[in-house]
Amino acid sequence: MTHNRVNQAPLGNTGTEMDFSCQYSSNLPAVLKAFNVSLAFTSYQTSRLMLVRTDGERLDVNFKRFPRPMGLAVTDRGLTLGIFTQIVQFQREDGLLQQIKQPLKRIEEDRTAPRLKKDTDEAEEEPLEKAYMEAQHAPVDDRVDRCFITRSTHYTGMINTHDIAWGTDGLWVVNSSFSCLSTLDANASFIPRWKPYFISRLAPEDRCHLNGMTLKDGKPAFVTTFSTYDQPGRWRDGPGATGTLMSVAQNEILLDGLTMPHSPYWYQGAVYYCNSGLGEICRYDPATGKNEVLAEVPGFTRGVDFIGSIMVVGLSRIRQSHIRKPAPLAKKYDETHSGLWFFNLEDGCEIGRITFTGNVDQIYDVAVIDHCTFPEVIEPSHPRMRNHFTFPALCPETV
Repeated sequence: MTHNRVNQAPLGNTGTEMDFSCQYSSNLPAVLKAFNVSLAFTSYQTSRLMLVRTDGERLDVNFKRFPRPMGLAVTDRGLTLGIFTQIVQFQREDGLLQQIKQPLKRIEEDRTAPRLKKDTDEAEEEPLEKAYMEAQHAPVDDRVDRCFITRSTHYTGMINTHDIAWGTDGLWVVNSSFSCLSTLDANASFIPRWKPYFISRLAPEDRCHLNGMTLKDGKPAFVTTFSTYDQPGRWRDGPGATGTLMSVAQNEILLDGLTMPHSPYWYQGAVYYCNSGLGEICRYDPATGKNEVLAEVPGFTRGVDFIGSIMVVGLSRIRQSHIRKPAPLAKKYDETHSGLWFFNLEDGCEIGRITFTGNVDQIYDVAVIDHCTFPEVIEPSHPRMRNHFTFPALCPETV
């Protein structure tokens, strides 16, 4: 295992340091480089969106701060992230690559945003926070080969966004609070589009804990739920093995008796999903009804994506939870892990892993970013947002 000592960084304005250190299999830098991919994943427990980047020799784990980041969707045009009360869209803008590799001018020197007087509270910043902001003005790593910059945000309110995915009808969102699948419209918090047959009404009560979704041919096809309860928050108190894998088109249960399932993913004619409470990675064939466990790992499995014949799965440590009955995984292993595990689909064998050794305990979603190995994300609060412009040619009005 190779050690990657990531600099400690402040969690917020509290002065508390977070340790993002990790270990990783020595073959992973070459694997990601060979496929010309990088990875993004979310950790709501640390309030971070993280990027796994490589130059072919070492991995670089880069992190961005967001409140409660959860679902991720990556396309060739951009990256979409679900956070506490918003859906944030980052546009791919590779034309900014040279600009972000230069130091950012101080606001006092920037003609686009002059400051007439110094903010009175600027000198009161916590030392760690001040150091973080200083680093924001530095050039990004010269190895960066793709730029995603904040372009828009939609305010949903706290709908407990879980999985998200782009389809033929736009962005689909797992709206866990209202126990439904939704799309977005500028004139509403969300547009409810589908609910499980056992949910009697839409209310912000997280009745069954609908959490996972995958699309097929641009339409939602399969979802996971923790239960079939129709009472507010009832799933928190019930027995553990009440989870389901459901068909959206038929609105019927395909598998039940699952333990805290997450992250269904339609790939190569089958549905891959996590039977998270048992640390299992499973595959279901809807044509035959066959369900099989591909691997069992020492962690709460959640977050799935694919690099050709390689499956990437997120693992989380078992934690103290508001669910009254803990995951059976706690009795199955003396120690559980947090990180990303890589498996060969052809034989189910593990080919590598990234293990977090510091404070990163929880991972929610994982996404592969194709055709780049060293991406950069410019988040909404980044000072570069004030003068990093992208726009088309002048379009004169026709009189």
